[in-house]
Amino acid sequence: MPRGVLAMPARRLRVTRLAPVDHRGGWHRGKRVSGSESQRLSFQAMIFTALLMPFYVLAALLSNSAAIFTDLLSTLLDLVALTSCWLVLRLAHSANSGRYAYGLGKLENLTELMIAILQALMVFVAGSQAVSRIIHPEPVEGAFVGLLVTAMAVAGNVYLNRKARRLAQETRSPVLAAQARVHFISAIGSGAVLIVTAINTVFHGIGWILYLDPMASFVVIGFMIYNIVVMLSSSMASLLDQAIDEAGQMRILKVLTAHFDDFDELGDIRTRQFGGKMFVELHLAFADDWTVARARRAAAEVSAAVRQSFKEAGDEVDVAIVLMPQRADAAA
Repeated sequence: MPRGVLAMPARRLRVTRLAPVDHRGGWHRGKRVSGSESQRLSFQAMIFTALLMPFYVLAALLSNSAAIFTDLLSTLLDLVALTSCWLVLRLAHSANSGRYAYGLGKLENLTELMIAILQALMVFVAGSQAVSRIIHPEPVEGAFVGLLVTAMAVAGNVYLNRKARRLAQETRSPVLAAQARVHFISAIGSGAVLIVTAINTVFHGIGWILYLDPMASFVVIGFMIYNIVVMLSSSMASLLDQAIDEAGQMRILKVLTAHFDDFDELGDIRTRQFGGKMFVELHLAFADDWTVARARRAAAEVSAAVRQSFKEAGDEVDVAIVLMPQRADAAA
C-alpha cells in the first residue's frame, strides 16, 4: 500500500542503466544527436544575425520607419538570445559530467528567463516608438536598404528555423526550442515589415498608408510578447522542478500495476522535469526473504519497463529505484 514520506533516510539501490544518457548531446528513439551539431547551428545563427545588424542599423538611419526600427530592436534581441544559446550549449558540452551529474538543464531555463526579461524591455522601447508614430504619422522614405535587409532576414530565419526545430525535437533541448521560436517569430515579423515597407514605398502618396508603418511595429511587438509568455511559462515550470504531466504519471502507474508481484511495498513516486529531461524516482520495498540478487533483478525489470514505456511515447527518462528501509514494527 502507498504511504507517505519516510522519516528515516532511504538507501539507494543502484540499477544498471540499459541505455546510456549523455547530457552533452541528445537521444531520440535510440539515435544520438551530437552536441557539436547543436553548437554549430547556434554559432551559424549567431554569425548570420550579427552580419545583419550593420545593415539594419543603416536601414534605420536612412529611413524614418518605425517598423524597421522595431525590427532592428528585435534583431538585436535575437543576437543576444542566439549568443546565449551558443554559450550555454558550449558550456553544457564541455561541462564535467561528474560535477554536474544531472546536466545543465537549469542553466538553459535560466538563460531563457533572462532573454524573456530583456525582450520585455525591448517591447517597451518599440511600443513607445510605434505609439509616437501613430500620434504623429510620417511618410516612409529611403527604405531600399530596409527592404533588402528584411528580405535577407526572412530567408535566413526560415532556413534556420527548420534546422533548429529538427534538432530541438531530437535533443528535447529548451535552448534549441527557444532558438527555433526566435527564428520563426523573426521570420514572420521581418516578413510583415517587408510587406508594409514595400507598400509604403510604392503608395507613399496615400494618407492612410502612413499608419501601416506603426501598425507593422505592433505586429512585431505582438510576436515578441507571445515569445515572452512562452519562455516565461516554460522556464519557470522547469526552474521549479515541475512534475511530469498526467500522461507520464499514468504510464508509471501502468508499469507498476503490471509488475505488482515484483515488489512488496510501494512508497513515494517522485517525478520532475527540467532542461528537456525527465527523472523518475520510485521508492520500493521487497520481501524480507528475498536475496539481494533477486531484488536487484526485480528493480532492474521495473526500471527498464518504465523507460520502455516512455520511449514508446517518444520520451527519454532517467529512472532511479530507492530501497525503502525496514519498518520498525516489521523488524520487531
